[in-house]
Amino acid sequence: MDELKTGEKTVNYEVILEDNDPALNPANRPHIDQAVEMILGKAHGFEVPFAAVPLKEHKNLPEQNLYSCLFGRDSLLIADLLFNVKPHLRMNVIQALALVQGSTVDSKSEEEPGRIAHEVRTIDDPVARKLQDEGDWKFPYYGSVDATLIWMKQVSKAAEADPSILDIMVGGLALWERFIASTQWLVTRLDTSSGFIESSRSNPKGIANQMWKDSGDSYMHANGVLARGDSTASVETVGETYDAILAAKAVQLLKPSTKWPLSTSELSKLARHVQLSLIGHFWMGDSFALGLERSPDGGVTKFESLASNQGRLLDSGVISGDEFSQYREAIATAMTDSSMLGDSGLRTLARSHVSYRPGGYHTGSAWPFDGVLTARGLLKHGFIKESQQVQARIKNAIESSGGYPEFFRGDWPEKDLINRFIQDVQFDDESGVRAHTNRIAQPPQIIQGWTVAAYSWLTSRG
Repeated sequence: MDELKTGEKTVNYEVILEDNDPALNPANRPHIDQAVEMILGKAHGFEVPFAAVPLKEHKNLPEQNLYSCLFGRDSLLIADLLFNVKPHLRMNVIQALALVQGSTVDSKSEEEPGRIAHEVRTIDDPVARKLQDEGDWKFPYYGSVDATLIWMKQVSKAAEADPSILDIMVGGLALWERFIASTQWLVTRLDTSSGFIESSRSNPKGIANQMWKDSGDSYMHANGVLARGDSTASVETVGETYDAILAAKAVQLLKPSTKWPLSTSELSKLARHVQLSLIGHFWMGDSFALGLERSPDGGVTKFESLASNQGRLLDSGVISGDEFSQYREAIATAMTDSSMLGDSGLRTLARSHVSYRPGGYHTGSAWPFDGVLTARGLLKHGFIKESQQVQARIKNAIESSGGYPEFFRGDWPEKDLINRFIQDVQFDDESGVRAHTNRIAQPPQIIQGWTVAAYSWLTSRG
């Protein structure tokens, strides 16, 4: 059982993975080639990577059968990291997601025109049935702000290699026309008082934090007070927005049309505005803020918390160029500091933060794919030694497990590498009136697509 913070009490504790579980024995880890095949499934007739699949020993364990379907963010990034070994997956995922691209406004599913789905489940999926019954969700579910941005970047990368892919007909529309719809979505969602794409849900029971760190306690101020969840702008999403805008410019140059919401010169100006706004609003003098939220009086407040999100800026183009060298240096230093980089990889939240939990889903655990994207960014900008440090920790942690886990504990080897239990705590909010329940520990998915792809990237380059 993990330690409690002031005001918390454990209301549920359950061991999920026993001591003799095969997932804990490195001798049972499938070969990477086998693992890649394991995560592949079918969506709309396309072979695509699923977010996670269970080991055969876990087929009847509900906690290990949560994400066996097409996810926007997950499947796109898996295909990107696996490109050297499975290049066809990129276009398969692009097309499978394009087939369910948003075309109308639906508050229940959070569908919006041009929006790329977060989670695509079939009607017979038991997780879908549970979410529909208990959470009032509707599928496909569109509750993410980054899936559309990542999709745009991946389409642009595919079109750079083969411009003809833009003419592929997907559900009665050419891919380039669907891309324009996503560009319009981006422009619309940028029209906020903060000037950034914000996480704001239309379904009150939907995901509150609609970025990759989508758990309820993943965005917090330096004192541990959580984000309200109605206007969060996450720092890595700014980088993804910048990349998506440049992707739109590149695709428009290949497919000029009066349907584009902005001209190429206007897109260039918008990208530059986003780039400078990142520095103007997120930079704190020596590091970037984790995110921003609008305060009740209309102002903007920073989350002055060091997390792995800042490292993801390096994998974007948003701080490329000589004028931004000091910011890259600061990130490289922060991500390889012992507070962030542990033996199990890059922690999701700095060990020095008041909200740090070594087994927390996004509050101190180490996700291999997250660290690999930062390592890839470090490489892009010439931080070879720093990248190698991060890569070596991730690779060793994966090879010390019996699978390709979603995440590792941030306090390994002092404690277990993998959480084996669920722990729910109850606490009062700042007013002391309402009691909240929060899951502070849970086992990872043991065969996680992101981790399979991260390990493949670590071992197949060169």
